Amino acid sequence: MDHADYQKKYEQPYAGSHVEKWGRMAKQMLDARHVSDDSGCYVGGAGSNFRDNAAVGAEVGVTNYSTPWLSSKMALAGQLNSGASNGFVGLNTAVHVSTPTRVAPFVGAGLFGGVDVSTVIDSLNDEESTSTQFLGAAYPEAGVHVWLNGRTRLSASASYWVTTSAHDHDFWYYGLGLTFGFGPEGRTSQSGELLREDEFVNRLLDERARPADVVQTPIPGLPDVGVPATAELDAAFPPLNLPPPPGRRALSPEDSPGYVDPPTE
Repeated sequence: MDHADYQKKYEQPYAGSHVEKWGRMAKQMLDARHVSDDSGCYVGGAGSNFRDNAAVGAEVGVTNYSTPWLSSKMALAGQLNSGASNGFVGLNTAVHVSTPTRVAPFVGAGLFGGVDVSTVIDSLNDEESTSTQFLGAAYPEAGVHVWLNGRTRLSASASYWVTTSAHDHDFWYYGLGLTFGFGPEGRTSQSGELLREDEFVNRLLDERARPADVVQTPIPGLPDVGVPATAELDAAFPPLNLPPPPGRRALSPEDSPGYVDPPTE
């Protein structure tokens, strides 16, 4: 998980019985409470059903979670609206109430306010004038959030826009949005070196044969760091007679007896 708060919450290894382990795994698959008090960038687009009022738009802004179940959105939005016969640029805001889960159904409401400034030419006398038109809308909304990972959220929604234009210009608006860069980034794992089995064995033999680089000298008045604290207890038990490590180095697959070159085709 790439969200720092989520990593902090679940970074401890699994412990306890299998039932406890499976219960925690199931909880991790559902839990999205790490989103509280975090924000992220948001981009989205939407379109109407094109039967009653053809409208299409896009927006870019920010998403914030004040609690794991309450989020808000503020975005700069543009909309082409055939019912109002204009293109509008304005501010779109919304509040959503959802479950604190990875797949989170939500309900909410929003407000839009936009303005269109255009130049109008009178065909009779060729005079130019500036026309300014405003469009406001309030809408209920329902949809679903899906957390693709700890910092990326995909959202799909349907809303019904009640506009300040004529009521026959109200319309259903279907949107798709993506929230990214959400919250603090977690630690990333570094890729380790890939070794074949024979390379791994030979490296262990080299490490075992390498002499110690540092010789620790006892300091008067301090315990000898070279003597284990359990020395007296260890003396009461005979050491185990383990076989010596192999002195012969492991062979690579190509040098092993019976090796056959793989077919070229």
